[in-house]
Order: sequence, then structure tokens, then C-alpha cells
Amino acid sequence: MGAMVALAGATALPFVELRANRLVPGAAHSVAAAGPWAYLLWLLVGVGFLSAVAPTEKARAASSTASGYGLVVALAWGIGHAASTLLVGQPSAARVSLGAGVWVLLAGTAILGFSGGVERRRKLVRWAGPLVLTALAIAAAFAWGGLDRISLAREFAVRASSFWTLLGGHLAMAGTGLGFGLALGVPLGLWATRNRHVRSVVLGVTGVIQTVPSLALLGLLIAPLAALSQAVPALRALGVRGIGATPGLIALTLYALLPIVRNTYVGLAEVDPAVIDAGRGMGMSSWQLLWRVEFPLALPLIIEGVRTASVLLIGITTLTVFAGARNLGILVFEGLGQFAPDLILLGALPIIALAVVADVALSALGRALTPEGVRA
Repeated sequence: MGAMVALAGATALPFVELRANRLVPGAAHSVAAAGPWAYLLWLLVGVGFLSAVAPTEKARAASSTASGYGLVVALAWGIGHAASTLLVGQPSAARVSLGAGVWVLLAGTAILGFSGGVERRRKLVRWAGPLVLTALAIAAAFAWGGLDRISLAREFAVRASSFWTLLGGHLAMAGTGLGFGLALGVPLGLWATRNRHVRSVVLGVTGVIQTVPSLALLGLLIAPLAALSQAVPALRALGVRGIGATPGLIALTLYALLPIVRNTYVGLAEVDPAVIDAGRGMGMSSWQLLWRVEFPLALPLIIEGVRTASVLLIGITTLTVFAGARNLGILVFEGLGQFAPDLILLGALPIIALAVVADVALSALGRALTPEGVRA
């Protein structure tokens, strides 16, 4: 499937687009613009097809992984070659943008890479080694292969001074909202397991909050916070205002509650009563049972709730720019306003990367914190 998707991207869709400037549409060019790298792309797609008929599990894993990582490297150098070639003799405002074929090729590459990861055992050297080599090859393409000449890289060069500030603001806002959600959600989930009346209220209210559109929730928070800051000067001195980071943080905290509260409740409620009885028989108090028995068993599911909330908040943080916050959403909506797709990508791609990193890191944390007996 991954090889078929990559094949469609390489044959049926434009590889790159040469435009007179960053705003106007331009002329599409096929994968032939990649020069000699196009042949390597075809070869690696063929390797992907061969992985489906490999005789052993190890051979399938090796061939699909080699095809996936190889396609990423060949794409980086092929795009750089296309940019360097097409921009010869063009005015300085000319841009080379990535075509739809590149994105479809990357989708096929991801399928190949994930299928190889499923087949092989999870050993650090087996996945970290190819990843590091691929990153070095892409860095070399930026340094010597012309990849720095594509429109996306030029947008970054223009906004390099503000990009890292916006990235830091995005991380700070999403992380703070997640921290507040964790500080409120875990106690609420614990309370819900101890009291059925609280359970219905807490789960119902957090579920209703999740149904409110994020822009609507931000709009509903602006007026009350503005009135509160006017009525209480001390809050205004602390930065609580209707416009700025405060409404965004409150909204993010509210959105983080449902997955954290629900997973905490489910994790604690599903602890085997026989285990709790055994703890009581050993003379444990209620607090000892909670911290030494219930929480360790429920922790993997709680981490899953935190993982879901983190990915959700990283995306919703983008919309807090409408309340006056400063984060990567500024680049996305500036690009939409200017009809500049590469500026949109400059904001959107780091958001996607942050979400993927958070998902992978918290998934690994959940596995590490799972008691070995439960994991077995």
C-alpha cells in the first residue's frame, strides 16, 4: 500500500511548482525535475513493492524500512536539485514550492516506514540509527544540495528571528494548559471514583465543555475576563485580561479536562477489587492502597489521557491567536490572509511535528511507567 501511494505521487501529481513570486500560482513540473534523483526514487518505490513479497519477516522489515528512509533522503536531495535547476536565470522573487506529488510521496513513505517498524523488534539501535543517518542526509541536502532554496526555507529565513519566539510561545501555552488540566483533572477523576453523584456531574460537565467549538469558547471568555480585570486591579496587574494569553489558557485547561478526568476515572475504577482486598489484608491504609496499588495500576491509562490531551492542546493552541496570544498560529493565519501557502506550512508543519513528538514521548513514558507484571 505504501509503495502504491508513493507510486501515485511520483507519476500522477506535480513534483514542484515554479512561481514568479510567493503569492501567484506557477508552472507545475513532474518528478523529472529531480534529475538523477528521480531514478533513485523509482528504484526505492520498487524496493517497497518487493518488500510485500519478501520471504521472511526480517526481510520484509528491512526492505520496507530501507525503502521508507531512502525515499525521504532521495526526496530531500531531489527537491533541492529541482529548486537549484529551475531557479537558474529567474528573478530573485521567483519561488519553487513543493507540489502535491511530494506530499503524497511522503505519505507513502510514512506507510512503508511504519510497516517496517511494526515488523521489527523495538530496539533502540534499530530505529535510532537509521533516523540519525536520515537526519544527517537531510541536513547535508540543506547545506549542499539546494534544499535551502525552496520557498518554505526562504519563508523561514525571512522570519527566523520571530519563528523561535512563536514556537516557544506555542510550547509554553500548550504545556501550561496541560499542566493546569493535569492538576485539576486527576483529583476530579479520583473524586469521581469515590462518589457517584460527583461522577455524573464531573463527567457530564467536562463532556459538554468538549462539545463547545474552541473559537466560541474563546469568544465567551473574553468579555467576562475583561470585566473582571477592570473590577479587580490586582488581577489586571497579574496579566489577567480579556485579550491575551489568559482566555487561551483557560480554554486549553478546560479542553484538557475530559481525556484526563475520564482516563483517571476509568483507570482507577477498573483496578481489580481482589488486588485492593489483598492490600487491605496486608494492613494497608486507604492512602497506602491509593498510592501503592491503585495509582500504579491506573497510571498507564492516566498517561494515555495526558497523551490525548497534549495532542489536542497543541492543535487548539493555534486558535488562541484570535484572543491575542502569540504562537505559531500567527504564521498560519498570516499565510491564509496573504494567500501564501508556504507561510501556512511554516506554521503548520512545526505544530504537526510537536504533536507527533508529544504523542511518541508520552506513549514511551506510559510503557516505561507500566508495572512489568501488568505489561507482561
